[in-house]
Amino acid sequence: MLTDAPSAESQPTPSGRPKPRFQTLKMVLITTFALWLLLAVALWIYTADSRNPTTHTLDIPDGTIELIASGENPLEIPSTWAFLADDTLVLENHDRVDHWLGNFWVPAHETREYNLQPDYGGSVLCSLHPTGAINIDVGLRDFDWKATVVPTLALGPFVGLILAGTRRVMNALDEPEDEQCRV
Repeated sequence: MLTDAPSAESQPTPSGRPKPRFQTLKMVLITTFALWLLLAVALWIYTADSRNPTTHTLDIPDGTIELIASGENPLEIPSTWAFLADDTLVLENHDRVDHWLGNFWVPAHETREYNLQPDYGGSVLCSLHPTGAINIDVGLRDFDWKATVVPTLALGPFVGLILAGTRRVMNALDEPEDEQCRV
C-alpha cells in the first residue's frame, strides 16, 4: 500500500533542521560553484589585457658557443623567458654548431620556427644560456573556461566537505546537552 507520508530520509531532525547529508551535499555544491566562479573571474582578469600573437626572433651569431663556454650570455637570454600562447619563436642559427632550447632544436646555419603553447613551459635544457637551462613560461592568451575545471573539481568538493564538517561541529556546540545525547 502506498502512503503519502514522507520518508525518514526527507524528514527534518527533531531540532527542525534538515538532515545532515542534505546540508553537506548543499554545502559541497555551493562551495564548488563559488570556487569555480572565483577561478573564472581571476582567469578573466588575468587574460583581460591579452595582446595579439608576437614573433620573437633569436639571432644566434657565429661564435656564440665559445662565448657561452666561457660563461658569457651573449644573447642576453633571461633565466625565465615568458611568452603567451600562440606566440612564435624563430631561432636563426648562424653558429657552426647545432643549438637547442628545450625540445626546440635548430641545426647549424638554419632557421626554425616554433608555435608556443602553454604545455611547452617549464624548466628546459638550453645550449644558448651559460647555466645550461632556463625556465620557459607560456601563459594563456585568452579566457578559456576549461582551464578552471580541473582546479574546481580538485578543490571544490574538499573545501565544501571541510566547511560542512566545521558547520556540523559548530551546530553541535550550540545545541543543549540533552539534544546532543539523542544524536
